[in-house]
Amino acid sequence: MFRSILLPIFLFTISLPTSAKTIDWVIVDFAPYYILSDQFIGTGRDESVISLLEQALPEYTFRRAVFPSSRALLEVSNPNKTYCMLSLYQSDHRRQHISFSEESSTLGLSPSVAIHTNLMQLLDLDQQTPQSFSDLLNHKNLTLGISMSRSYGIEIDKVINNSADASIIIRPGRDTLSSLTYMLKKQRIDILLGYPSEHFYMAKTMGFDSELTQLQLKEASDFSYGYIGCTNTEEGKEHINVLNTALISVKQTQAYNDILLRWLPDNLRPVLAHHLQKNASRD
Repeated sequence: MFRSILLPIFLFTISLPTSAKTIDWVIVDFAPYYILSDQFIGTGRDESVISLLEQALPEYTFRRAVFPSSRALLEVSNPNKTYCMLSLYQSDHRRQHISFSEESSTLGLSPSVAIHTNLMQLLDLDQQTPQSFSDLLNHKNLTLGISMSRSYGIEIDKVINNSADASIIIRPGRDTLSSLTYMLKKQRIDILLGYPSEHFYMAKTMGFDSELTQLQLKEASDFSYGYIGCTNTEEGKEHINVLNTALISVKQTQAYNDILLRWLPDNLRPVLAHHLQKNASRD
């Protein structure tokens, strides 16, 4: 009788899914990529793409661990535990510790400036035409707000560093984008540098998105690509192979396109939509 009890237990145990079918994701509290609170909870761009990958890989269990932004890359780079993260930029230094997908996981518009619609009209600026960032700072003498220790690309950073006489307000610390958006709302700064989806989310949550628009910049590249990065371990490399294959199918869906467009303002949404459609027809 003792053997008859053990046999079913043994059979049940070996039929359980193996722990090798688990992928651990690093999540950060950084809207609108991950929205962990407020009325828009769960609708962040990156967390939504992870959910699509989860649906595409039913044989895998996805676990999510929330870390401060300052620790996210350290966790993904630490070989003591294998983590994956969405929307990472590749660099030679990062490739030493992180395995990256060949397929991009996200595609977004490059940095833009947020500006009040009334100021844009006063300056006779066309929101459909990319503007010279240097001209806005050095000839139109607009007061710029930026976050400390953040890079916006080689050309944009060059304009900032070479505009010694421009009026630039730099904010350090946590939630800098929120405080700078508040300053923009109160017209204590004229323009705010960031990414379109960030501007749109902040204005929407603060309730003045109808007063705000965004201008693309001539000095910025057209698009920014993010990739999945996993810890550079054998397990991480296996995860990358699986996730890369899943990305190829996920990116063919309308749900994926809708997620990438979700947190863009109306005037910039067609720009990314056209590029997504062009990529789909090319594939």
